[in-house]
Amino acid sequence: MHIPNGLLDPKASAGMAFAAAAVLGYCIAKVRQALVAAVPESILAGAGNIAVNITQSSKKMVSSIAENHLMKMAAIGSLVFSAQMFNFPVASGTSGHLLGGILAAVALGPFSGTIVIAIVLAVQSMFFGDGGIMALGANMLNMAVVGTFISYYIYYVLKQRFGFNIGIAVASLFSVLLASAACAIEIGLFGTVDLYNVISAMTLIHARIGIAEALLTILALNFLSSIDLGLEGKLE
Repeated sequence: MHIPNGLLDPKASAGMAFAAAAVLGYCIAKVRQALVAAVPESILAGAGNIAVNITQSSKKMVSSIAENHLMKMAAIGSLVFSAQMFNFPVASGTSGHLLGGILAAVALGPFSGTIVIAIVLAVQSMFFGDGGIMALGANMLNMAVVGTFISYYIYYVLKQRFGFNIGIAVASLFSVLLASAACAIEIGLFGTVDLYNVISAMTLIHARIGIAEALLTILALNFLSSIDLGLEGKLE
């Protein structure tokens, strides 16, 4: 579902880039806030009454938590990057592939997960030509915002009622379908391809990809949970 250069109206691309940047900015702020808030009050209290000691202890604790979380983000990002490198041509220069948005969001929390997917998309576009640089904002809006950030809350709601695996399966399927639908609508409305044709092409192949995504995400998250890599200590 990577959109190449030249397929979208420049003004629409700029608007979608602004929207994606706003969400990513919010996610970065929330992760930063969560890392600072992760320092236990008991640690700060035990640092002594001198303000300098408290500040130094706080910085060390935040640094340790941040380093651990960034390592998890890098590990999940590498996994998602590898999965997304297998592309299936769809139509008009677009492509279909596994997304990994729910994997990243559940393993790391929705804010960190969204950031990871955005970074993966940026690297793919800049260094591998997978999705146009001019369309990067649109691709981030589709896959990082719709396919990761928004779709995470489908999982969150379903998990409460139907359990972990059902929540993962349904959210993973819908993350792919929603991201591909957003991509198709953008191309149809702001591009040069007929809306009906692009939606038909994108929906058919991504329905199959979504099923594969659901199965693989369940397996991956259960494995990560068993080795305590992804699910423990995520930032909500």
